[in-house]
Amino acid sequence: MATKDSSRVMLLEEEVKSLSEELVQCQADKEFVWSLWKRLQMASPDLTQAVSLVVEREKQKAEGKDRKVLEILQVKDYKIQELEQRVTGQQQEIASLVQRTTGVDEERGLMKKELAALRHKLGNKSQELKAVKEQRRKREEALKEEKEELEGRCSALRCDLEAAQRREKDASDARVKAVECDLSAAQRKVADLADQCSSLTGQLSTRLTDLAQRDRQISQLGCELQELHALYRQSSEHAAEQAKLIQQLEALNLDTQKVLLNQEEAHTADTTSYQKLYNELSICYQALKSNEARLHQSHSALTAQLDQKEQQIVQLRARLPPTPTPLITGSGPMARQTNSKHFQEQTLQPNGGEKAPAQTPAPTPEEPPGATEPWPAQSPSPRSHRAGRRKSAAVQRSRSLSPGSSVEMGRGGVEKRLQDLEELLRLKAEENDELRRAHEKRRDRLRLIQADYKVVKEQLREAEEAQDRPRGRAQGRAEPWELRQENCDAVWKELAHFKRLHHKATAHNANMEEELDVHRVQAAMDRATAQELRLCLQNEKQELLYKVAAGSEVKSSTPKKPSSERVEQSLKKIVQLERRMVTMDQETERLREENEDLQEARHALTQDNEHLQASLARLRSQGAARDEAAHAQALAQGERHRAEALALETQLEGARREAARARHQLLKLRQELGILRASQAFHLSRRRPKAKTLTGLATAGGKRRPALGTNKVKFSGPARPHDRQAVSPNPAGREGAPSPARDDWEDLSAFSDSGEEFTDSLDSHPVKLRRCAAASGQPVEGFSRTQPDVPIQGYKQHEPGDDGGLRQSEGKRRRTKAQRCAGCAPSSLRRRVLSLQRRLAVLQASRRGAHRSVRELKGSNEAMKSQLALLTQRMQSGRQLSQRLTSDLAVVEQQKKVLEMELEHWRQIHRTPSLQPPPSITPQPPDAPSPVALKALETEVKQLQTKLKSSSAEVTRQASANKALRAQLEEKTEALRELQEKVNHAEKDVHMKRQLVQDVKTRMKFLRETEKTHQGLAAELEKKVKTLNEEAANRKAFIDSLKRRLAVATKDKSQYESTCQKLKEDLEKKGQRVAALQARVEASERAQAELEHTASRQMEDLAQRSTAALDSLQRQLGRTSAQLEQLQAFAKGLASELLHEVSDVKSQLRKRRKMKRLEKKRDSGVRGLSKQSMVKAQSVAASILNMTETDLADMLDTDEDGDDVADDRRRDQEWMDQVMMILRQQIPSAALLMEVLRVKMKESKVLTEELAVITTAVSENG
Repeated sequence: MATKDSSRVMLLEEEVKSLSEELVQCQADKEFVWSLWKRLQMASPDLTQAVSLVVEREKQKAEGKDRKVLEILQVKDYKIQELEQRVTGQQQEIASLVQRTTGVDEERGLMKKELAALRHKLGNKSQELKAVKEQRRKREEALKEEKEELEGRCSALRCDLEAAQRREKDASDARVKAVECDLSAAQRKVADLADQCSSLTGQLSTRLTDLAQRDRQISQLGCELQELHALYRQSSEHAAEQAKLIQQLEALNLDTQKVLLNQEEAHTADTTSYQKLYNELSICYQALKSNEARLHQSHSALTAQLDQKEQQIVQLRARLPPTPTPLITGSGPMARQTNSKHFQEQTLQPNGGEKAPAQTPAPTPEEPPGATEPWPAQSPSPRSHRAGRRKSAAVQRSRSLSPGSSVEMGRGGVEKRLQDLEELLRLKAEENDELRRAHEKRRDRLRLIQADYKVVKEQLREAEEAQDRPRGRAQGRAEPWELRQENCDAVWKELAHFKRLHHKATAHNANMEEELDVHRVQAAMDRATAQELRLCLQNEKQELLYKVAAGSEVKSSTPKKPSSERVEQSLKKIVQLERRMVTMDQETERLREENEDLQEARHALTQDNEHLQASLARLRSQGAARDEAAHAQALAQGERHRAEALALETQLEGARREAARARHQLLKLRQELGILRASQAFHLSRRRPKAKTLTGLATAGGKRRPALGTNKVKFSGPARPHDRQAVSPNPAGREGAPSPARDDWEDLSAFSDSGEEFTDSLDSHPVKLRRCAAASGQPVEGFSRTQPDVPIQGYKQHEPGDDGGLRQSEGKRRRTKAQRCAGCAPSSLRRRVLSLQRRLAVLQASRRGAHRSVRELKGSNEAMKSQLALLTQRMQSGRQLSQRLTSDLAVVEQQKKVLEMELEHWRQIHRTPSLQPPPSITPQPPDAPSPVALKALETEVKQLQTKLKSSSAEVTRQASANKALRAQLEEKTEALRELQEKVNHAEKDVHMKRQLVQDVKTRMKFLRETEKTHQGLAAELEKKVKTLNEEAANRKAFIDSLKRRLAVATKDKSQYESTCQKLKEDLEKKGQRVAALQARVEASERAQAELEHTASRQMEDLAQRSTAALDSLQRQLGRTSAQLEQLQAFAKGLASELLHEVSDVKSQLRKRRKMKRLEKKRDSGVRGLSKQSMVKAQSVAASILNMTETDLADMLDTDEDGDDVADDRRRDQEWMDQVMMILRQQIPSAALLMEVLRVKMKESKVLTEELAVITTAVSENG
């Protein structure tokens, strides 16, 4: 049976190993298929959607199969448990049988020793009989002489003697018969009591095993208590960390409040500055209105003068020399270019965070000198204007365009430039936001790294300590059947494995987030650079167009080739930059796709983590349910054990009473036998002379009772503890003659009626063991439980030659010890079980409270984290709004500066004609503004005013939002205070629970110490009671022997003269009785030897037969198991071969059908597309998708054959599962297996026929 169970266990282990290998292979296949799936998803999303539906269906089926496999594994685990229970039961039965055999062997040894002693007695008796015969012959010769003298007296006494002999004979016969009846009844009762004691010893052994299990449970409870302490420590550390985090949060809230206050102050200062600017702008607006009215008047006068001066301008053009024109014409575009560059730099300066002065900007080393004076370059001084007009009026006319067109073009360019700069500013703001987000995330990751740094340091320290210790085997993942209990090493190993996986996933997630942030920042920077490049390109385009237009209008003698080459070069640059922008857009798209892939991978990792957490929670719930069931079962078993202990107590009390009665009866019988033997000795020594009789009695007393003198000496003084060995007779004297202890050895325990008070010399050894265990620090109970057989073995080794009385009293000692253990065990067990139940209840309550507090703390932490995340998001949005408002304000300030400069310019223009002397023909300056420009300025002013209003509204709204955020922050601080109070309360609870646990520990230590002291006192009391019982029993035996000697002496003295004459007849009668007794003893010895011989022969035959039968059964079982394994391997191989053949035939069929379809497509493709174009298209598609043409062809063919292949695989897998299920049965059905194989063979036959038909058709077509 054991070999069968071991073979089944090995088979199960092999199956588990194969399943684990398949699981690893499946995981590798899953990773490979996942990578292929990503590529296919990028290539064809429609196909991936269809495949995902099929995969979901297959996943559901696989989950069903996994559930079945798990059920099968659970059934196998239950079978393994049953087999282990059976093995433990058989081991217990074998141990009980071994104990019984040792007891039988001991009894046999005792019987053999008793037989040897009886034989020795018979030899002594025969020698005494010979001596008695010689003395009788001598006495007959001596008595013949006295016969004549005594005949008269003998004739008178003969009648009296015959009557007395008749009476004694009748009485002795009656007594002997009664004694024999009583002896037979007593033997039967003793046999029944021995059977009862053996059954009780078996029950006691079972109880001891139960006690060992209880001790193991107690040790497990101790482990759970240690785990609870660890949980308490972790919760306290977690609370401390939470307190630190709350302090950090409070500091952060204070910082945020300070920042908000600073922002409010900045906003108030900005609003005051904006108000001042608004007032100044309103004043400027009024001045502009008055200037506009005057300009309208001057414009009406100028239009009249222009008609008159047109002819003069034509004449002045004709008089101009051609040389200075290129310089003058080139100065306008250069000035405009410098003006545009300077304007762009001025608009970019506030974005960069630097504020230039409003009217006098400082020149930079990189800028040309003309860039520092923007407006005079566009409008020259009045003197130069007059000089140029006098020299060449035509050149001046060609150089200075009309004021309205120039103003309109400048205003349109400025608006476009402003829009571009706003777009660039927005992109820069996005880039800054991305950088800020990345910085925030990096700071969060840094905090996590700082939090994990302590854990890593502890792990490193533990690893360094583990390197110094001897290394064991590498810890792997636990088997599924080891996860049945909640609090075991396998569960903690599995949790450690999942923790490592979670740590790896978090590290990978952090790395991916870092890369994602870097890509986001890079994308924002790329967008900003792209916008800057667009602005540069637009500026270069405008400059080139302006140069071309100016070159076409101005008449110059310079060649046009260099300008055309520049235009071509600039166009090439523009094309290159556009291509670069296209590549950058593609790169951003690729980065966005990678970001999406990373987010999907992160989502998958989170799903896997959630799945693992759910499985862990399920395992914990299952472990808790198992623990509750085991606790209920232990309670029920404890109640059952209590009931059984009470029943055993009642049975033991009855057995004690019966044993006491039997002892009393045996004592009476042995006393009567001792009296008869003494009378026999008296009658034998009656015929001897008086001196010889006295000396013979003395020598016989010395031989038979060698310990009486010593006992008298020992008991004459006070009894001491080291004089206990003097009571036992000498082994050398015991072999020579029988002692009174041999006759009356039960008298030592005759007066010890209660089994609890009776002790013997064997009890001294466990006391020594207790002392040794106390000295070594090991508990006494654990030592006695772990080494239950050591005291008896040690006693046997150290005292192999003890007397027969002690050997015979061994069974009685065992019975009394069992009775004492049975009497003491239920009460102590009851008390220990009650105390353990109370401790278990307290520990479970504290554990539940700890778990509850941990859950509450986790929930509060999550709520706080979510609230902090919301607050940080709101703060970030507020910062973004404030930054946007500051950028808008900077833009408005720049626009204000521009407007102020324009106003200054117009004022200078209006001042110049008033300062000039009136000419003969009052000409107006040609740079006077037109009404359209004034209207545009008005519109710009209105727009600026609306922008100011919107910005002021935005500022007010932001202030209200800041106030709301401040109120929310106050609420959050209050909530944080409440949470801190809760955390403090939880810490106080944890502290109180720790104190309670410490109190329980101290109480347990105190109870253990008191228990040890009580055990020591009980052991000392037992020793004292044992010594007192031994002394009392020895004294009683000594007194009884003295009484018997006195009675014998008185009887000898009274009957000596009356029985002296008729000793011959008595001797003859006694000789006859001795012969009869010898014959009976010899017959009993022969019968006993025959019985022993037959019993030993039968036992040997039975042992040989059982061993032979077991060997044959084991061989048959091995052969059958090997045959069964071979048959299963054959069936599996046949099934796999059939499946392989069918799959090959199906693949060939698919290839043939594919070839037919390809031929059909080829025939149809001749009409449509050519073969070369199809091959070229396939190669281009494969190069785009980065895969081979065969993979592309397989991917294109999956739409047609994917469903068929999946269905075939599913059917084949179902068929293979069915075959494996039939083979896994305890008694596999040959009919079912044959039917399944026949179906697959028919299918292969049909497929081969179809393949043959298709091949013949193809060959005919070919």
